Amino acid sequence: MNEKDKELYDNEIIDLYREHSGVMLGWLIRSKIPRPVAEEIVNDVFVAVRRRWPHIREGRPVSYAYKIAKNECATWWSKNKKEESNRHFGDIDAITDHDKINEIITHITLANAIKDLSPREQQVIRLRFFKRLSVRETAEAMGVSEGSVKSYTSTAINKLRGKVDPGYNDSGEEEQ
Repeated sequence: MNEKDKELYDNEIIDLYREHSGVMLGWLIRSKIPRPVAEEIVNDVFVAVRRRWPHIREGRPVSYAYKIAKNECATWWSKNKKEESNRHFGDIDAITDHDKINEIITHITLANAIKDLSPREQQVIRLRFFKRLSVRETAEAMGVSEGSVKSYTSTAINKLRGKVDPGYNDSGEEEQ
């Protein structure tokens, strides 16, 4: 990587940090992560994003950052389960809030990724997974063969996995 690219990437990361670090910090604090730990997680997230920047900058770097933050949050919770179990009443709320936040992040990431699918792929995802139609019912609704529905579904799912998990490739193997 040349110096010009490195400087450009650094500036892009700084802009991304300025735009999203406060929101991420607030999310972590609302997840009952102590502020000093949350600040450290935010910094670690953007260091990790910087390391992968050439590979993720054209994709969804914010989703990637939140995925790292979510994993770091889960790691912190698992390391601090003993402390968590000593709390009273707040335990259930903290876990529930944590799960709700993760569900919201996943939903937002998935909704954004669905927007990038072709109209046919969007339609098949909507019919198969949101309306819960069978392959046959979906084929009838779309006016295509069952094989086409299966093909659209497979292609759409692979595209969504690639958007939601940047380390995913079509073979299902993690990239090195």
